[in-house]
Amino acid sequence: MKKKQLYGRGVPMLCIACQLTVAPLFFSSRVQAVPVAPTLLTTAQTQEMRTIKGIVRDVNNQPLPGATIRIKGTSTGVVSDVDGNYTITVPDDPNTTLLVSFVGMKPQEQKIGKSTALNFILEEDATVLDQVVVNGVFERKANTFTGSVRTIGKDDLKRVGNSNVLQSLKNLDPSIMFFDNMSLGSDPNAMPEMVLRGKSSINMEDVDLKATYQNDPNAPLFVLDGFETSLQKIMDLDMDRVESLTILKDASAKAIYGSKAANGVIVIELKKNPSGDLRVTYNGSMEIEAPDLSSYDLCNAAEKLEVEQAFGMFNDPGADFESQRMMIKMYNQRQSAVKSGINTDWISKPLRLGVGNKHSLSVELGDKALQAIVDLSYQNIKGVMKGSDRTNISGAISLLYRHQNFLFRNQLTITSNEAHDSKYGTFDEYTKLNPYYTPYDQYGHLTDNIVPSLDPGNSVTVNAWYEDIEFEANPLYNAQLNTLLQDKYVDITNNFELQWFVMTGLKATARFGLTEQRSRSDEFYPSDHLKFASYSTDRLTEKGSYDLENGEQHSLSGKFDVQYNKNFLSVHDIFVNAGFDLSRKQSSTNLQQAEGFPSDKMTDIIFARQYLKDAKPKGTEETVKDFGYYLSANYSYDNRLNFDATFRQSASSMYGANSRWGKFWSVGGSWNIHNESWMEGSNITQLRLRATTGSTGSQSSAAYNALASYEYFLDKTYGGQLGAQLLNMRNEDLQWQEKVEQNYGFDFNYKNRYSFTFEYYHSITNNAVNPLSLAPSTGFTTVQENVGKVLNRGFDLRAGATVWQQPADRSYLSFSLMISRNKNILKEISEAMRSYNEQQEELATEGNVPVQKYYDGVSMDAIWAMPSLGIDPANGREIYIAKDENGNPYRTYTYDAAQQVICGDELPKFQGNAGVNFEYKGFGINAVLTYQYGAKMYNQTLVDKVENADMKYNVDRRIYTDRWRKPGDIALYKAISEEVYVSEKQQFASEKTYPTSRFVQKRNELKISSLQLSYDFFRHDFVKKIGLERILLRFNANDLFTFSSIDIERGTSYPFARTFNFSLNVTL
Repeated sequence: MKKKQLYGRGVPMLCIACQLTVAPLFFSSRVQAVPVAPTLLTTAQTQEMRTIKGIVRDVNNQPLPGATIRIKGTSTGVVSDVDGNYTITVPDDPNTTLLVSFVGMKPQEQKIGKSTALNFILEEDATVLDQVVVNGVFERKANTFTGSVRTIGKDDLKRVGNSNVLQSLKNLDPSIMFFDNMSLGSDPNAMPEMVLRGKSSINMEDVDLKATYQNDPNAPLFVLDGFETSLQKIMDLDMDRVESLTILKDASAKAIYGSKAANGVIVIELKKNPSGDLRVTYNGSMEIEAPDLSSYDLCNAAEKLEVEQAFGMFNDPGADFESQRMMIKMYNQRQSAVKSGINTDWISKPLRLGVGNKHSLSVELGDKALQAIVDLSYQNIKGVMKGSDRTNISGAISLLYRHQNFLFRNQLTITSNEAHDSKYGTFDEYTKLNPYYTPYDQYGHLTDNIVPSLDPGNSVTVNAWYEDIEFEANPLYNAQLNTLLQDKYVDITNNFELQWFVMTGLKATARFGLTEQRSRSDEFYPSDHLKFASYSTDRLTEKGSYDLENGEQHSLSGKFDVQYNKNFLSVHDIFVNAGFDLSRKQSSTNLQQAEGFPSDKMTDIIFARQYLKDAKPKGTEETVKDFGYYLSANYSYDNRLNFDATFRQSASSMYGANSRWGKFWSVGGSWNIHNESWMEGSNITQLRLRATTGSTGSQSSAAYNALASYEYFLDKTYGGQLGAQLLNMRNEDLQWQEKVEQNYGFDFNYKNRYSFTFEYYHSITNNAVNPLSLAPSTGFTTVQENVGKVLNRGFDLRAGATVWQQPADRSYLSFSLMISRNKNILKEISEAMRSYNEQQEELATEGNVPVQKYYDGVSMDAIWAMPSLGIDPANGREIYIAKDENGNPYRTYTYDAAQQVICGDELPKFQGNAGVNFEYKGFGINAVLTYQYGAKMYNQTLVDKVENADMKYNVDRRIYTDRWRKPGDIALYKAISEEVYVSEKQQFASEKTYPTSRFVQKRNELKISSLQLSYDFFRHDFVKKIGLERILLRFNANDLFTFSSIDIERGTSYPFARTFNFSLNVTL
């Protein structure tokens, strides 16, 4: 008779025997082979079987498809269907236990007793949230995933901020570096600048952080619910809709987005699964922004007058009698103002305590087949500059429908945003005004000129050196005018998703996304605005201006993928995902500039007298089409050894006809040492080694860099036809930037209370897109070409400890520490960049701000300046160190931009954060400190407001201290006089401060970035009695204090702010 064999591991013989067919079988164990034949089993010996049916749901009564239901102690099990239903046959023994598990949920077990129906409600397990990888395409168990990821839940995001996702993110993961904008500060309408694990592109042009469609070549890719999105939309996203945020850091984690993932990927998932019952959640908050002026130390009225006198403003030996008389009168006038008590605090005039508010309402309802979520939100941010604000109104409806093996989901979101810049101008207009001036005349009215007349009724002027101080515009006067500085947009996004559960372990998904955005920017200055004060009488009709810019953005994308996962013989798990995607993005802007508005009530461009002189309407247009396909596979052996591999090929219209396609790949492996048999019984819950390598790409070039573009001659014709000239040369070989990277990681966890993760990464960006120099005979100086390499390396360290916990009372105390280091080094540069360096050296000769230069083997963030020995005690002049043609150093008083060297690096050696999280029976305290060490910064404040200070304006108080006054002084700064004494010549020589190593200073910082106090009323019975499910109160404070080793003015155009937020969460 033919024999059949059945192999089982860890399965009781009885369970196998109970399911045998009539054919004789051999049961093979590790010890021996036991023949089993149905004829040998009598009725008395046969185990009775029972069929159990039920549903697996979450706490929101939402079905959980794909949950595993298994007989405890065996590998026998089934998987729930799309509606969460399951059916399983088990031995008819009341002690038989079913074990139910689902990714991200706490496992649950229950004895069958005498039941034939068992339903399970699974709770989210916060401790395993990090064990689920959501990359916007699929979900995977993290213990079999080899890539570098960090998942942050909604509660963690809200513990460190309540304004927007980006504000919270910068306090949670130091591998994402947010750069302090020393100019725009806390401007609510400025986009943040950030990089993930350093820069991969060389950007020789400044990024406009307030542009309509920002394109930062080093910014990470943002993915919202599986679709690419913009930084602007993430900034305006309602935090109450966010379920989780996942950071994909290395090639293995982000390879599925290979062609656009070189800068890292940030995946945001919105809440999707509504409960079957009606649930209403309200979140309301009040946000207060308080100006932070701690970095400003300006002179008061008496001090400034003393500085002017020391500078020699009122004593010019070469002046004629009348000019000298007027200078004395000027001094007397200012001294009289000081003695009368005038000491105007100009920097407080345009500022306020910004009080904004935020409200969101979420309604969940539905039944077994159809569920819906309706989200409405309103947020108004009041900046610290008067009139500066940002208002966001959003509505979204998410529908989910289940039918047999199909799941349909559609999400429609409509967002309206309106932002205003301050009519009070920029903050630096106020920091420079002298405090002995007042903005009001003798009648208490705002005056347009804050400089009082020296000789009323006469047209006597001071000498030419002082002419421009007869008039100083009063920015407060402009604020009362009907100026319009406004940006607004309306965005409509619809995302549709279809999931087909073909069979157990096989699922097909189709996604379609559509985005339509219309934007408008208005910049209107009436004729009375003081920016037109210098217009001559023949230009009176040109006063008043209006810039109107309209923009449109259209995006259409589609994705289709198939996922298959299977377990073989209990120890072999495979996961395969294959698919393709395509997209089309189009954006356009048009700008009209007009002038001549006789009245400030004419706030529409149609009232203009004419177009701006010598100007015409202009605009931009870009269309980018992408297509790609990918295959990703994972194999896990007994949850111990894991292997990942991904391949993606993409094509884009951005690149040359000969190089449209780019190939990207990754491979990775990990070893779960804690799952080895010899680790059983250990308190070590995770001990893991992993390594990955692969390549990803980035789209850092403009849409048409590879194409030839032309400009028409609109004012000339030939034979009745318009002519055209070539604007951009074609490059059919322009190809993708490719970033090849390696990542090595170590994960450790002890008793699920003490954790440690360390990662080291190393990457090379090849084919960096940069301008390549051309011969002048071509008619062009450069063309975009793949030249240059960038080296990027560093490490991330993360440690956490829960030192005390009482889960029953929701009480615990935990600490966290994170350290990150990154280094960017150029490996190759183009000839065009060498020319760029020469141009920068010329600029360094003329200006007082360090210029950026790029050389092989040099950091991309290097600070270039001329070495200095300090101030010569003999004469107050700066002593520089230069090198002769043989490389020998020598001292000199002469500044030479060609002698600049690297004097520091703006990137810190280390940066990170430290946090403490305490909760006791509903009361919670959370605090986060962020720090950086080893960075350098050029102290521009000391240059602009101390050494190169323009005495017509206010200056930094440090101009009083450590300055050279007389021969023999040991000083940090030059003499206050515009001219310094040269003793050997017995004369004065003019000096100016250029980029020098004296002002390259250490920038070590410690910030109290976040502090939260909260109270959850879960322990109080009255909450249930009044029909509520939850009441939660929170107080958040962000950017409380900054302790820095460098004293420099921060927020020169718009001040920084401390933010305080009071919020209430109610669920019924």
